[in-house]
Amino acid sequence: MNKKLAIIGSGRMAWIISHNAHSMGLITHCFSNSEPDYIHEEVDVFHNISIFEKDAIVDICRAERISGAIATTELTVSIAAYVAEKIGTPGMPYQNSLYITDKFRNRIICRGIKEIAQPAFYRISDDSELNKIDFKYPIIIKPTNKGGKKGITVVEKAQHLLDAYKYAKDNSGGAPVIIEEFIIGGQEYSVESLTYKGKHYIIQVTEKISSGPPHCVELGHHQPADISTEMRKKIELVLSEGLTAIGVDNTACHTEIKIVDDIIYLIEFNARPGGDHIAWPLTELSTGYNIIKGAINIALDSFTEVDYSVFKKNFAGVYFVTTQSAYLKKIFDDCEKFNWLYQKNKVSDQLQPLEHNDCYGTNSIIYFSENERINLT
Repeated sequence: MNKKLAIIGSGRMAWIISHNAHSMGLITHCFSNSEPDYIHEEVDVFHNISIFEKDAIVDICRAERISGAIATTELTVSIAAYVAEKIGTPGMPYQNSLYITDKFRNRIICRGIKEIAQPAFYRISDDSELNKIDFKYPIIIKPTNKGGKKGITVVEKAQHLLDAYKYAKDNSGGAPVIIEEFIIGGQEYSVESLTYKGKHYIIQVTEKISSGPPHCVELGHHQPADISTEMRKKIELVLSEGLTAIGVDNTACHTEIKIVDDIIYLIEFNARPGGDHIAWPLTELSTGYNIIKGAINIALDSFTEVDYSVFKKNFAGVYFVTTQSAYLKKIFDDCEKFNWLYQKNKVSDQLQPLEHNDCYGTNSIIYFSENERINLT
């Protein structure tokens, strides 16, 4: 009998997980009260139920003899952990999952890690607390509980602080806002990892193309990142320590960092696979290792050691074609003629501005090469 996987949430990552689960011979059950058309292209059974009805989901999983549960977004991390704990399958400890997306909490915990640098930061729940800020501009304001660059603004002057706070608060779902000293210079990266029974596996480091202030949206990604072997080892060591410290276990994680003059600054941890095509297909294209299947195997308690010796050394990446990257429009229109093209995603003839990451609603080019990074900038 084929094993069954519970997927919590119905966003694009749910489609990706189900797609990969099917290639593993699994039956997929999706739980959400949001029912986009595309989800029915891929999942086997759709349960129209609020993800917050945790015990009802557990009852269904028990009745269906579900073999594992997996999260798709920050919002579903604690739900998947609860379900896994109740049905007795691997997952993040539920008590950890309740706080794992809290950027402020994670910064506090990681203060003691020697090789992870951090900017000055405050947590604010009300605009009356804005007068707490006593570090120099520019600063960055964002919700404590959201990834994907939602609600983020870099503020250069005090007179823009209140509007930026309101923008972050409107995107926070009622959660507090974190205000940080903005780290000037350097390069942003993300790190894809898997953790199983307390052991961390750093799979890939991605180099980001950022729009910069005010919203710092991501206009593209390259794998592998152009970093030294020594820096790669340093990232593996310090992030493994950070993942342990904040309580990540039995899950994928997408961690964002910035490196300035060889100093690693923590941006945030996200205890789910990376979006923006990073976890899939880019990581598999560049390394040959399917991190989505790795995360599924963790949920099913069938994970095996990662064999880095068989990893490929390919190049893969994505460019988002927006008003901020309008110079790419001509290449986008003609990219089918290039042998490095892996996938073209055309959403609109007109370029649109980005305020937060939206890879499926944005024109994009995914490239793949066995020999070189494809630089279109």
